[in-house]
Amino acid sequence: MFSPQYTISDQMVTTLAEIEKLTLQLMQTSIPSEIFEHIQQQCLVALTHFSTQIEGNQLSLEQVSGVIEKRKTFGFVRDEKEAKNYFTLLERMTPLIKKHQRKLDAKLILECHSQLLSRIVTESSRGKFRTVQNAIYETGSKKNVCLPPEAKDVMLLIDELCYWVNVTKAHPIICAAIFHNQFVTVHPFIDGNGRSARFLSLYLLETRNYDWKKIVPIDRYYADNRPLYYDQLQQHYSHNYYFGRHNTDFTKWLEYYVEGIKQMLLGTLNQIALFRTQNILLNNRQNKMLKYLQEVSAISVSEYARRFGISTRMASRDLAQLLELNRVGVMGKARATKYFLKP
Repeated sequence: MFSPQYTISDQMVTTLAEIEKLTLQLMQTSIPSEIFEHIQQQCLVALTHFSTQIEGNQLSLEQVSGVIEKRKTFGFVRDEKEAKNYFTLLERMTPLIKKHQRKLDAKLILECHSQLLSRIVTESSRGKFRTVQNAIYETGSKKNVCLPPEAKDVMLLIDELCYWVNVTKAHPIICAAIFHNQFVTVHPFIDGNGRSARFLSLYLLETRNYDWKKIVPIDRYYADNRPLYYDQLQQHYSHNYYFGRHNTDFTKWLEYYVEGIKQMLLGTLNQIALFRTQNILLNNRQNKMLKYLQEVSAISVSEYARRFGISTRMASRDLAQLLELNRVGVMGKARATKYFLKP
């Protein structure tokens, strides 16, 4: 039975505490709905780009965006199919969570793999665990860096991993991290193992309420330094699964993984702060109102609503966001409440 070895180091405790603080900060950050939807879309594009780039996909971030959002083509047929497939799977995250009742099992894994390789390999080659031995070789030197377990052991190892994931009391981020590493170690498919591991890790985080508003592109951390990512997965173990890697100590990997989430959260919050200074987080009405308040002393909710032909409820929301962003102040109470431009 799979029973991972690891130690919750002082470093991990500190980083997890920082993640919780950053998560709360992010969840309390107000972003107008129309802009929020755009940021979410861009995060999905970024996740698609970085996760496929790790595996050698040649498309740039701009090209991935073009393929997905504008249906452009750049002559990289397989790469474009990979990007479309991964993006489609990310869009299906919520339905998948509902369909599989927030659980992880072989059926879900195979369904995701089938989507990842749709129109890339034959139907008989996707959505099925490997039946032959495979190996991972170093680019250039062709050195064997990983010899996964034999095909006959794959199904049992995946079932044991899924069982552990579903019953563990470990912190959700620790759970997702261990799954990520062990899944890549088992390497249950001929192709698509890395993408499957990263997507399913996001699935596990989201089922445990760690989706960070779906605007944190976690996979960028791995793509920004691929050699370090691979080194952290492999560490000092023999390339042969049965010569030590079957009994991994996950501590170093966990420290790397939680640090990555912290860094991506910080990056997202810094980007939001930059958007705020540039008024990117404001909708057109709010930007116009800030200019209008340079000419008048203050405005009420009802006046705001009439000026833009919107409901008082929508007007209240707009002004509340401006208040939260510290762009306006408030004076008076109840129906006499008015908002003024802060210096």
